[in-house]
Amino acid sequence: MRYPEMQGKVALVTGGSSGIGLATVEAFARQGAKVIVASRDKKRAQSALRGLGGTADVEWMQCDVSQGESVKKLCAALKSKHGRLDYAFNNGGSGARFSKVGDAAEEAWRKTIDGYLTSVFLCLRYQIPLMLKGGGGVIVNNSSVDGLRGYPFPGGAAYSAAKHGVLGLTRSAALEYAATGLRITAICPGWVDTPPVARAMQNAATASEIVRQTPRGKIASADEIAESVLWLCSSAASFMIGSPLVIDGGYMA
Repeated sequence: MRYPEMQGKVALVTGGSSGIGLATVEAFARQGAKVIVASRDKKRAQSALRGLGGTADVEWMQCDVSQGESVKKLCAALKSKHGRLDYAFNNGGSGARFSKVGDAAEEAWRKTIDGYLTSVFLCLRYQIPLMLKGGGGVIVNNSSVDGLRGYPFPGGAAYSAAKHGVLGLTRSAALEYAATGLRITAICPGWVDTPPVARAMQNAATASEIVRQTPRGKIASADEIAESVLWLCSSAASFMIGSPLVIDGGYMA
């Protein structure tokens, strides 16, 4: 066990049914944490979690992170059942609509911003008071290398804007609570082997371009990103506050 301090602690992972989220659920469970998977689709979550085995202390709670009342109910349920929240990985996001800025519909813009930025704000809004009542904790927000530069293919401006916003929100919130025992930070993954990326890479030209953009010569596994999230949550990263951890195989170098 790499992080014995996590044993028995309460960890929340939004969007934990697949990809980076599911890998992070597995990583927390291996450290003996009590893991809550928050997502919209119960059947999909239960199917994913069956693969964890019977020894993992993992439960599912329904939540649409783009809706404030839903996030509020989730955190109230966490408080009622566990009395505390020690770690949160705000990974859930949905609703991206890809089109060039000059062609984009206003509603499509709003859906993307709500799905990938407002959702993180809502999670912070209700996680922070719960963590402060327990004496502190760690929140890791999932941004992207797309929060550090423009989107590399046409049509991703709204998504990139949302991910830039996640970093601004993370840095500002981190400064507000730095002296309280609550750490807030973010990760900026590059290309990762997740279901959406796997679908995109079915196109040979797209796959070649994605690999070309990564000096490491391959895309990251979800497990590699999950291990970085756990490190950020651990006491080994106690001085990581606000500044994002870039995990990109050299992409931004």
